[in-house]
Amino acid sequence: MNKKQLTFISKYKPYFLKDFYMEDTLFSMIQKFIYIDYIQILFVGNSCSGKTSLLDAIVREYYELTSTQSFPEHNIMYVNNLKEQGIQYFRNEMKTFCQSHSIVKNKKKMVIIDDIDIINEQSQQVFRNYIDKYKHTIHFVFACTNLQKVNESIQSRIHIVELPNANTDQIQTIMNTISEKECLIIDRESQEYLLSIANGSIRLLINYLEKIFILNRPIDINLCKFLCSRISQHKFDVYIQYLREKNIKEAVLIMYEINDYGYSVIDILDYFFEYVKNTSLLIEDEKYNLIPYICKYISTFYNLHEHNIELSLFTNNIMKLL
Repeated sequence: MNKKQLTFISKYKPYFLKDFYMEDTLFSMIQKFIYIDYIQILFVGNSCSGKTSLLDAIVREYYELTSTQSFPEHNIMYVNNLKEQGIQYFRNEMKTFCQSHSIVKNKKKMVIIDDIDIINEQSQQVFRNYIDKYKHTIHFVFACTNLQKVNESIQSRIHIVELPNANTDQIQTIMNTISEKECLIIDRESQEYLLSIANGSIRLLINYLEKIFILNRPIDINLCKFLCSRISQHKFDVYIQYLREKNIKEAVLIMYEINDYGYSVIDILDYFFEYVKNTSLLIEDEKYNLIPYICKYISTFYNLHEHNIELSLFTNNIMKLL
């Protein structure tokens, strides 16, 4: 893909450890694990902390890849909440993976588990057993949001690293860098507004800057608020209420109304994903059921053409989960 065709998220994604805004001690520690060829880490951080990008960066650093080189697929097993593998998968496929030899000379294989806190307890027990058996020949690198939902026996076997959110100064630096490179003209009041609504999320800030880039005109506060307003949490509160009442017609109308405001299907699902994780209207079991399903839809739309009719199908399907 031509670089000019890349989305801002892809264009400004951190590909290597040096690209992240992290403390020197954390940077040195990760580098040391890579140098001694013993990477057994659990990263803990919220959705704005860059966990997934950091996992990918560690893969590049360890296998000495450039930003454009493909990962050695047969040397890496990825497990995340988009996949629905059962306990038999982990007992069989992962065992085969761990027992086979690395295809990269002088490098070990890797098991990468994103959102391990969403994976069920039984499967986590299997991971624990594999760590015990293969830790000297396989790198195990995990990430989670809620450490309390990670099996304590796993926690005791690997290094736990907490990832803080980027602070305001760091996010301001990112905004200034992108604005300069993309020739964005944003007044001071609008910059402060963008920082406030990004709420510590670099990804969200970059999405806002891309909207401004597409508009291709100087930005003042009124235009900024119109262009970068967020979906009201109240909309999703009402949406959940309609779902509980099995009122699919009104629930779908809520989604179409949001879509009519100019939000794409992926935008809506991204916002809904964040809402589900943080709302008090849903109990933990409901969140546990909804999150993998939302992620599956998001993954599908990133790879296939999206259409707003999917909002109706999505609504009908998640109504069955509540």
